[in-house]
Amino acid sequence: MSQVKTVKIKDGDDFRVINESDFKYGQHELYEGEKFSTDSVVVNLEVGITPELQATIDEAKAECEKVVAESVELKTKLQGAEVEHDALSTKIKELDLQSVELAEQLNKEREAVKKLTSDNEALNAQVKNLEAKAKKLTAAEAKTAKAEEVAAKVELPKE
Repeated sequence: MSQVKTVKIKDGDDFRVINESDFKYGQHELYEGEKFSTDSVVVNLEVGITPELQATIDEAKAECEKVVAESVELKTKLQGAEVEHDALSTKIKELDLQSVELAEQLNKEREAVKKLTSDNEALNAQVKNLEAKAKKLTAAEAKTAKAEEVAAKVELPKE
């Protein structure tokens, strides 16, 4: 009976044993110090690229370059948009501050208008009082002037 050749492969921190014929490069890794038996065969393959494959590779490369160019363009646009966003954010903050200042100024102006309205009403009341006094004085002066006229008439015949 022939012996099946086995090999130890890494399995986590330990190893396991598989048939040498089941070993696959890239999928398995030999365990420390393990070697293949001497009758293993090494095959060298040369692979050529067909014109069809080269054309597909060239198309894929051109598409990649196009995508990279678009990516660069989009990154540039994004940076521009971020700069514009920052500028607009700064402008909004400035306008908010200006709005607060204008609201405070408006409140001060309203208070000034209230005071002026109050002062105006007080002055109008004073004007009415003075007009009433002036009417009384005018009436009193008219009586005095009439009395003087009457007195003057009365005094004229005596002379």
